[in-house]
Order: sequence, then C-alpha cells, then structure tokens
Amino acid sequence: MKKITLLISAFAMSSMLMYGQTARKAMPIKNTHSIHEKITTDIISQVSRTPDGLVRCFTVENEKIRKATGLKTESDEQFESWISQKIVEQSNNSTTLKASRNIPVVVHVIHNGDAVGSGENISDAQVNSQITALNLDFSATNTDFGNTPAAFQSVAANPDIQFCLATIDPNGQPTTGIDRVNYGVASFGQAATESMKAATSWDPTKYFNIWVVRFGGDLNGVLGYAQFPSTSGLTGLPSNGGAANTDGIAIGYNYFGTTGAVSAPFNKGRTVTHETGHWLGLRHIWGEDGAGGCSSDDYVTDTPNQQDENYGCPSYPSNASCSNGGDMSMNYMDYSNDACLYMFTNGQKARFNAVLTNSPRRVSLLTSNVCGVASINANFTGTPTTLTAGQTVTFTDQSYSPNTLNSWNWTFTGGTPSSFVGQTPPAITYNTAGTYAVSLTVTDNASGTDTETKNGYIVVNPVGQAVCDSFASGFNWNTDQFYTGAYWDVDVCTGAPNDGYIMGNNCYDDNGWASKVTFTGTNKEITDLIYVFDQSSGTGTGNLKVWNSNGAGGKPNTVMFSYPITTGQFSANLHQLILVPVSPAVTVTTNFYIGNDHTVTPLNGDTLCMAISDPGANGNQLWANEAGTGWKDLSAYSISYKGTVGAIICDKVTGVSSHTLQTSEVMVRPNPSTGTITVIAPSGVSNFSVVVYNAIGEQIANEKVNSNVLKLNLENQPNGVYFIKVTANGVVTTEKVLLSK
Repeated sequence: MKKITLLISAFAMSSMLMYGQTARKAMPIKNTHSIHEKITTDIISQVSRTPDGLVRCFTVENEKIRKATGLKTESDEQFESWISQKIVEQSNNSTTLKASRNIPVVVHVIHNGDAVGSGENISDAQVNSQITALNLDFSATNTDFGNTPAAFQSVAANPDIQFCLATIDPNGQPTTGIDRVNYGVASFGQAATESMKAATSWDPTKYFNIWVVRFGGDLNGVLGYAQFPSTSGLTGLPSNGGAANTDGIAIGYNYFGTTGAVSAPFNKGRTVTHETGHWLGLRHIWGEDGAGGCSSDDYVTDTPNQQDENYGCPSYPSNASCSNGGDMSMNYMDYSNDACLYMFTNGQKARFNAVLTNSPRRVSLLTSNVCGVASINANFTGTPTTLTAGQTVTFTDQSYSPNTLNSWNWTFTGGTPSSFVGQTPPAITYNTAGTYAVSLTVTDNASGTDTETKNGYIVVNPVGQAVCDSFASGFNWNTDQFYTGAYWDVDVCTGAPNDGYIMGNNCYDDNGWASKVTFTGTNKEITDLIYVFDQSSGTGTGNLKVWNSNGAGGKPNTVMFSYPITTGQFSANLHQLILVPVSPAVTVTTNFYIGNDHTVTPLNGDTLCMAISDPGANGNQLWANEAGTGWKDLSAYSISYKGTVGAIICDKVTGVSSHTLQTSEVMVRPNPSTGTITVIAPSGVSNFSVVVYNAIGEQIANEKVNSNVLKLNLENQPNGVYFIKVTANGVVTTEKVLLSK
C-alpha cells in the first residue's frame, strides 16, 4: 500500500492562474507566466556581465524580480535602518561578539540522473573543497590574505565564522551534509530555481541551505545568487527578507569549489564566499543599486566608494577616481576574478555580527547542534500502514548508532505476533479493525538505548471496506508552478468580445480538454475526481469526464465516466478544490485522462476553464478535442502545461461487505469545507466517536461525543482530502471530505 506523498499542499489556490490556449495559434494573450518572464527578461537584459558574458552575481536582480512580481519584502532603506541600529548596539555590548562561530551547512546537489561526479551531480570532493575554501575565507587564513595592500591592512578583518557540513539530518538520522536530489529537470531558470529550493529546503533555522544546480533559461550564464537576511525588532516595519523555504544561496555547479567541474577564472570558491556575504547582510562594494558613481554606497564606512564593479584582476591602485587611493577590488564583494579576491573588512564583519546576533533564522544557526555526532536513534518503517483486517505488514529497522547496535525489541499492539526480539521481525498480521501503535527499543554496545513509539501508525479497516491510499495527478501539487495575478483574456481571433475564455468556448470550436494522468496499478478504482477551475460562466451544458488512453498515440479514447454540469456551475468556487464523486467507481489499471467538455457551439460567454500549472521540462499533458481533427496533443503548438486535476484511487472492495450505515444517515457538512466540519449522526444516536485521517493515513483528530452532533475545526490543516471515520452503535461509516481554504 503506497502512502501518498505528493498530495495537495497548502498553497494559495486563490492565486492560481490559467495560461492561454490561444498562444498555440499565434494569438496574443495576457497571462502572469508571460508577465513574469518579461519582468525577468527585462531585468536580465540590464544586468552587468563579465567580458566572457557571465553574470557574476544575480542577488540584486533576483530581489528586483521578487518585488516586481508581487512579493512583499522590506525595502533597502528599512533593512539599513535596522542593521545600523544593531551595529551600534553591538559596539556597546562587546560580550555579544562571539569568536569562531560555527554555521551548519547542507549542500543540495540538484541533478538530472547523472552519476555522482559527472555533470551537475558533483563529487563529494568538490563539495568538501568548497567548504574548505569558505572556512579559509571567513577566518582570514586564506593564503592570499597577505596580499592585502598596505592601504587596507588596518581594516582587513577576520570574520571569525566557520562552516561545517551537517552530520544529522532533519529526521535525526546521520548525514554527510550532502543532499543529492534527482529532480528530473535538465536546467533551472529563475522561477524553477525558486520552486526547487522551496521543495528541497531543510529547516533554515538549523541549516544554511546551499543549492548546487545547472542554471539555464533566463539564468543562463549566472554564477550564483543569495537571499538577503530578514530583520526584526523594529515596530511598524516588515521583517520579511524572503520566504523561509527559499532562504540560502544557489550556485552554478561549475563555480562551486576548487576542484572537479569548476571553471576558471571562477575556480577558487569565491562565488560562494561572495554569495554568503550577501546571505549575511553585505551589499556590493560599489553600491547596492548598481548605478555606479562615487555617491553610491554599500553602507560600510571602511570600504572606499567606487564608480563601478571591477572585472578581471586589477592591480592596486586602480580606478582611484573616488578616493585618494584606489578601488578595494580585492574585497570579496567586488566582481574581480576569484584569484584576485581575498579580504573582508572590519565594517563588513560588524554587519555579520549584527545579522548573526539578531536576524531570524541566522541567530538560531549558532545554537544548532546538527554538526554534532548523531546519537543512538530508534526508527522504523512499516509497509503498508493502512490495510484490511487479515492482511500483514512488513517492518524494517532504520535505527542508527555511532556505535554498534546489538539489540532490538519490538511491540506490535493488535498484531500477531505481538512482540519480537531481533532486527528483522516476521510479517505481522492484523486480524481486527482498529488503529494500533508500534514500538521499537534499541541498544548499542556502549550502553546507549532509545525507544521509538508511533501511535496510531497502523490503520486496519474492516473486511470489505475499500482502502484509499493513492492520489493520482498529472502534476505535483507541491512543486509545480502557479503564477499570481489577475490577467484574463477572451479569445479575440474573430474580434467578438464574448467568444469566451481560452480553454473554454472559442473560435477554434474546441469542445473538449483533457489532462493526462500517468498511472499503473492492479485491483484499483477511481472513487473521486478533483478539479480547480479558473472560469465558469453561462448556462450551457457540459460534462466532467474521465477517458482511457487507448486512442492512437495514447490520445483520449473511451469515456469511462461522465458527470453532467452547466458551464456556470462553479462560478462561486473558482480557484478552489472541487471534489466530484465517481459513482459507480471506475476501474483503472493504466494511464487515463481527466477533463471537461461542453456543447460544440455554445452561446457566447458559456465557458468552463480548467486551471493550468507549468511542468517546465516535464512535458505537456494537455490535449484539445479540435473541430474536424479530433484530439490533439497541444505540444504540437509548443505548449507545455498540465491541468490542475487529480483522482483519488482506492482498492476495489473484495470479500464480505461489513455492515455500514448508509451514507445519507451520517451527514458530514459542508463538503468541500473551508475549515469547520459538522458531523451529524442518525436520529436516536446519543453518543458516537469520530476519527479523522489525512490522505497519508496519519490520525489528526479523535473525538468522542455525547450527542449526535460534532463540530470539527480543521482550519490549521493543509488543503487536501480527509477521511472522517464515524462509529455509532458499533456501525462504521467513512466519509471523504475535501478541505479547500
């Protein structure tokens, strides 16, 4: 039984926006995706480049893109007001200035299936070489620190900061601090990088996240970029320097470290030193806005103003137009080649101190213990964790100790056998419906001991009750892109203002749209569909449908399920999760399509539009039923999208059906819900129990009621499918509820 790991996450459904089908036939259309791309393109077109056409640092530009596309972040002025105040406080309290501060690091190596040591899946040696370089630079022990010109030696500083690869992962398990992720994407543009970061981040209050990637698209030629720290403590000012799950730095794989795939002249690890400087609150040395001129300022008193950034390897003194000496081109926050960068200043160190002592997520890193030696840790997994009475579960030990484990003691409440001594227990049979705990105690040869107890870990359903353990979708609710804004456009190819919206009634006479869902399974059936709609208007007739994929070339073919609707039926529920029951359930063993259609020539304005997500390099999943030609894969028009649809997949009911109440007798309302759910038992029932499970089988509520009405508050739970199990007078009813806030 598979646990659902790619279910609907708590993202802002109200911000999703569909992209236009008009684009496939060279028609203009406004959409937030193209607007985001235009903003990015415009900003990148103005970025400074090296003589070889590379972008030394993309941090400032990334901040501009985030702000231009609607992210509410603090201004430069607000940050500088905060940090200047903190620097003063630091100077008046020397006890807060700690030496040799240690920051735990996780390096996420993002690749596309390459073997370790090839392509962007860089070797451990390359990762370790970067940590070594970072520690040398942030302790002023780099061999070239002695090259500091005499004019700057009095301000050249030792930041007293060290970095260690984490030895304990977020689950308390041992790690090398190198997190290799086969993301299935060849290269990453700006939006894709930010999405990838959010999907792979480790807790930024415990880890300094560094992502090593192959940049491409609108980030082609970029060496790296950082997220600035957030502020705190100033009344009336925002404290948002950026989302927690994107906090860190992203670096091109061939500019990371000092060995392996690195490319000269950026092969000394100074790209990471530079971006880490930003991550700890430094600006570019010539002035943050990049406008140049002697009045530009990096807000550090002991770095001389300079006209512009430096490239190559200038000899000191050079470009002395702004000071009596020359530019501090050897400062890590300039753009000189790696071999010609080798110093921070005391003023820059003061900013590090202020950030590490006050900034959210930075200050907690200094007390994070994830660089310590992992202690003995009991852990295990079971497969499956949701089953039918009479079935078995296989348990696997995943315990760890820095020493040698020598004993394992298992307890299986409700299982047969109920206990076992040893590392690998036999298959455990559960004969009685219920929810059961599993416990494991381990010891090692150094007298260490630990116990892991997982309450409600095993869910056993009565014989005959279907087990719903899968959510199938053509896209990933957690990582695929949704773009914000309110850019809608009618299909104007005939000049009529009311032809309808793209993906709905339009002048191409398309009347069906389907999104492909890849699936393989046996003894499974579809019990519910989930849709998100962007537009719903008019009174025309249509259907929500499921097709098999047996047509020529894998196109939609036989209709497996059809649910009649009107085109305006969902006008009050746009950008919300819509749950559609499939009755009778549809058997499914292979790929299928979910979509909708409407009358071939509906009235103007009759429109029903699926929302669309952008799968990036994963390929198009959308098909259109075109007038005269039938089903057409929209990749033929260079479209690469997925419909925001999904299906709940359950085991087919077998065996003797248990005695259950009729669904109409136990009411769970409303469905979908925005957070509060009312459970009403049949008349005459004065007490009953309610257990709520999320779609991956975790118990999130357990209530006993002395009346026949219960109100459940699920407002703190993420959007998704929940199972409400009601037991009244010994009879069990399970209802599926969709939470859509």
